[in-house]
Amino acid sequence: MAENTNQPGEQQPRAKKRLPAGFIVIVALLIGLLGFMSWLYIDQKQTTQHITRELSAEKDSLQTELQDIKVGYDSLETDNDTLNEKLDQEKERIDDLLTEIKRVKATNYTRIKELKDEVQTLRKIAQSYVRQIDSLNQANKKLVAENRRVKQEMQQVRQSKEQLEQEKDSLNETVNRAKVLRAENINATPINDRGKEKYKVDKINKIKVCFTIDENVVAEKGDRYAYIRIAAPPEGFILTNSEQNLFEFNGKKLVYSARRPFEFEGEARNLCVYFDVNGKLDPGKYDVYVFTEGYEIGQTGFELEESFWDKLTN
Repeated sequence: MAENTNQPGEQQPRAKKRLPAGFIVIVALLIGLLGFMSWLYIDQKQTTQHITRELSAEKDSLQTELQDIKVGYDSLETDNDTLNEKLDQEKERIDDLLTEIKRVKATNYTRIKELKDEVQTLRKIAQSYVRQIDSLNQANKKLVAENRRVKQEMQQVRQSKEQLEQEKDSLNETVNRAKVLRAENINATPINDRGKEKYKVDKINKIKVCFTIDENVVAEKGDRYAYIRIAAPPEGFILTNSEQNLFEFNGKKLVYSARRPFEFEGEARNLCVYFDVNGKLDPGKYDVYVFTEGYEIGQTGFELEESFWDKLTN
């Protein structure tokens, strides 16, 4: 039997109690789980912060993109009222989206994605309008160029027409001038009742005016009148035997001294026209003008002397 070595009055040492193995395992698992949860929380927080930063950047990008689209709309120019109205509607829609993007939370991933899709749709619509307006502008440029070309052609046609009209008028004037009969070899002779040439005022019964109508192949053939106007000194009054002796010249009615009909067939023709003197003539220089068909075709003159008795009395 073993000997008890402990002295009387001394306490015997207690034996150490061991923790159950299962408890230790549970504690270890709890510590591991707590560590994992802490890591998971930190990782989730970092991921959330990263996503939030990305969504905030996405918001900023969407705002910038919308503003770029709006600036693009502002730069579009068209005269089409319908298109301008649609462009204004799209710009209002952009303003509404910009307002909503500013208000939406950066954590609202779903709405930001929807807004991103809407912005992409707006960009496609804007590109469509750009192509449409560019096509219209190109068409307008072609129309403007075509209108300019047509106007130039019309101007050229108008100028050509005016030139042709001028040439026609000039030609007509030339033809009309060519149709005018001309008188040559005009002689005005005062004669007595026997047809003798006299220059004393008391010896004159008639004034004979003879001339040659030149040949003219372009003038119309037919009956005409030759008119003479005799301007007497000193005032140049026209000698006439009737105030009803009138003919038309340059739109006015003129008094003639004498006239005679003649037929013109294109060939040269000699004519004489006689004025019957009724009354006493004054001495001095007389001017004689020949007309036909409203044109003056020649002129001449003669001079009368005082009578013998007038010289004695003076």
